[in-house]
Amino acid sequence: MMLKKIFINSFEALVENKLRSMLTMLGMIIGVAAVILLVSVGTGAKRYITAEFESLGTNIIIIQPGKTDKKSSMGPPISSSKGKITLSDVDAIMRSSQLLSAVSGVMYGAGTVKYDISASNIYIMGSNDQLQKVFNINIIEGNYISKEDDDAGRRVVVIGWNVKENLFGKDSPIGKLVKINESEHRVIGVIKPTGDKLGFNVDEMIFIPNKSALRLFNTDKLFGIRAAAKSRASLDDAVADITEILKERHNGEEDFTIITQVTMMDSMNTILNMLTYALGAIAFISMLVGGIGIMNIMLVSVTERTREIGIRRAVGARQSDILKQFIIEAVVISVSGGLIGILISLFITYALFFAFPGFDMRPPFWIIPPSFLLSFFTGLIFGVWPARKAARIQTIDALRYE
Repeated sequence: MMLKKIFINSFEALVENKLRSMLTMLGMIIGVAAVILLVSVGTGAKRYITAEFESLGTNIIIIQPGKTDKKSSMGPPISSSKGKITLSDVDAIMRSSQLLSAVSGVMYGAGTVKYDISASNIYIMGSNDQLQKVFNINIIEGNYISKEDDDAGRRVVVIGWNVKENLFGKDSPIGKLVKINESEHRVIGVIKPTGDKLGFNVDEMIFIPNKSALRLFNTDKLFGIRAAAKSRASLDDAVADITEILKERHNGEEDFTIITQVTMMDSMNTILNMLTYALGAIAFISMLVGGIGIMNIMLVSVTERTREIGIRRAVGARQSDILKQFIIEAVVISVSGGLIGILISLFITYALFFAFPGFDMRPPFWIIPPSFLLSFFTGLIFGVWPARKAARIQTIDALRYE
């Protein structure tokens, strides 16, 4: 029996049992689609987080008081009792390092801002005029904090978009007085709607000069320093500069932690890659279930077609011909299910991408060929046992089978 004829007989057998063939494919369809979808979720998360980091630039440097893990996340600054960073440290870095494009001390706290009868619970960020450059903060109305505002510790405030909407509605807030924890500040600017950026929602924040923030929170310690290197190439040298400057000011003790955005991105990518592989491994279990389903159905098919096998053997079909026919049937079912699963997963991921373009979970191209090959080898491996069982049936026994 020629191989072409074997293929034709295999397809005819599948077409004659359409419902059974489709139900057998279903396990493989779900398995392949699950592999691609779960890998796409992991890849989408990686793309989203990478884009968030890159939107701030890749040359950001974070200095925190206290010696901690350098791979910590870029969330709100956390004060530490193990070290102390002051405004004089910020001034020293600004004076001594030639590799930084912007440097700002930061204060952080929670409070209430009031205007007339309206009030909002907000996050308060103390900074100088250069924080705007570090984090690419865009002003939609008015101005950001100036150097003169910071040097004089003026009671001025730049407010996030949601704060402006809650307190002033459609009116312009520029020049109006608000109470921040009962301390009056004049509004000088409104930040363009931004969303999450600094590890928290910028739209729910207000920004005041550092000296004003230190006075408001009754402390002389900053929560940290944020800086930007002039280029990605000079990032490591800038970190070395900052380390040397601060150690000299802190009596040779390295009681601070310097984190770069590149370090955080590398750490995050490692975690997300492991997540993607874990999701792919979980989805692989679905492929095994699909393969077992193919094997079970093929075993049933062998039993139902025992007499047909006997007739084929009687007219000259060899054991190898029967073996090939049933293996080809299993592979065709598996590969067909795999192709349908690939098409379904592509449709779902691209539909979600067009509906939610901010989270790009389109599958990477590299996952498609392995998914197809996985479906092929699943059919091949799980089709061997039923095919061998069919090939070993004796001709006389098959012809007598009722």
